[in-house]
Amino acid sequence: MKICLLTSNPNPYDDRIYYKLARSLNKISDVSIINPRVSSEEIDGVAIIGNDNTSPVSNSLWIIEQLKMIKPEIVQVTEPLLLSPAVKYKYNTSVKVIYDPAEDWRAMYREFSRKPVPLPQLLGFGIRQYENWFLSKMDHFIASDDWLFDYYSAKGPCTLIYNYPNQEIFSIDLDSVSRRPFSCVHHGQLRKERGLFLMIEAMKLVAEKYPEAYLDLVGHFSYPAEEELSHRLLEQYGLTSNVNISASIPHLEIPNRIAQSRIGLLPFYNIDKFRNNIVIKMFEYSACKLPIVSFDLPPSRKYIESVNCGICVEPDSHHSLAEGIMNMFENREAYSTYKLNGYNSFLEKFYWEAQEKQLFDIYTTLLK
Repeated sequence: MKICLLTSNPNPYDDRIYYKLARSLNKISDVSIINPRVSSEEIDGVAIIGNDNTSPVSNSLWIIEQLKMIKPEIVQVTEPLLLSPAVKYKYNTSVKVIYDPAEDWRAMYREFSRKPVPLPQLLGFGIRQYENWFLSKMDHFIASDDWLFDYYSAKGPCTLIYNYPNQEIFSIDLDSVSRRPFSCVHHGQLRKERGLFLMIEAMKLVAEKYPEAYLDLVGHFSYPAEEELSHRLLEQYGLTSNVNISASIPHLEIPNRIAQSRIGLLPFYNIDKFRNNIVIKMFEYSACKLPIVSFDLPPSRKYIESVNCGICVEPDSHHSLAEGIMNMFENREAYSTYKLNGYNSFLEKFYWEAQEKQLFDIYTTLLK
């Protein structure tokens, strides 16, 4: 069996596409990742087929040519703009197509755009209409959270496979890691919708009571203007020694980096994107024995309350975020309970490999 994953993620080693889907499927099949935005290489038996960063995302002709050379039995599409080449290729072959969007793309276009109103709303509407045009041609859907499952299971057969951390990667010797006192961490995209400025404002309040308080921000900025503003605020508030901003790090280094802090932060805006979609970071914090301080949004609340691994605070408020952080610093008994509950949940079931059978079953069923 040959499988192709179609993506345009600029990171060839995306944690879901490469470290989870590709490496898991490589256990049962030959796997290729077609990505017009990266260079070609082969790593651990997975062929990454790129176009040296020169091909536009929607270069259907180039993508179809790669598919013709590989001749896969199954193509798994991860983004709506890549549905067109997959469906065009399907017209003349017996290939099966799986759609695995992993995001509410309508909300992404509508709520993350910096374009003036009403362009974001029109873009969100347009991407949903474009996606809908192809959904009837899909043989199966994969959803990474409950909202996506409810939505796409109404379109066709759908399987829920959560985006949990890799057990293999996150099972590190946590006892050997030195954790910085009064420290918090957040990793991922650095942008206002993900709470960038709310975290800085919160640390200003926390540092007034705990001068040694520390926030580790690990990730890339979505916009240069927000990067400049972040550094200006740190200077203005006297937080240059309290807040560290560093570039993205390789996925394999994330567990050790997270484990150097004591609290994991989820300060995401109260918008549809984060009210609907699960954020993988909360599972990664648990895997590294970090209690969670999160804004009170449905996906994070559901997990945190079910496991009892942290606290939820009032959304979109740097005051409530600061209070939550200080509460976690001060309540040692609750802190110990939260970190152990989260870590045990990771060991027991909230890890990627526990779901591999579901993934394998989709592929074997489609080829019967």
